[in-house]
Amino acid sequence: MHRFCHLLATGFYVGHLRPPGTLGSLLAIVLIALTFYVSILGKFFVFVALFVIGIIVSEYYEKYHNERDASQIVIDEIVGYYFVLMFVSFNMINLLITFFLFRIFDISKPYPIKQLESIEGGTGVMLDDLIAGIYSLGIFHIIKVFI
Repeated sequence: MHRFCHLLATGFYVGHLRPPGTLGSLLAIVLIALTFYVSILGKFFVFVALFVIGIIVSEYYEKYHNERDASQIVIDEIVGYYFVLMFVSFNMINLLITFFLFRIFDISKPYPIKQLESIEGGTGVMLDDLIAGIYSLGIFHIIKVFI
């Protein structure tokens, strides 16, 4: 059980590479490609399942390693960026813009993202990246109006 939780929390051990958040976010592109032909409803179910799994394995990882929101945990980046990718056309320009936006929001943590980190356990780990994804998606759609 420990190895399985560790595997999922670290995005198949990508979280042990540098920079973990950026590489973890790139895994979302692989995941969206794997679900390319799945309906939006199907993708939403994948997102919800991964979000719940992310809460569980992140919390397990934190307790096992006695470290809050360890940088090795990247399932939050995977799920947060997957959320963004569910709502954009799959092409290189959209991937670049949304990836850049997601990383900016994930790193800078504007209000209320930073405050969500104070929520203990896997819920706090997962929520801040979901909000970063929502911000990214909103700014992306504003940018697309002008491009």
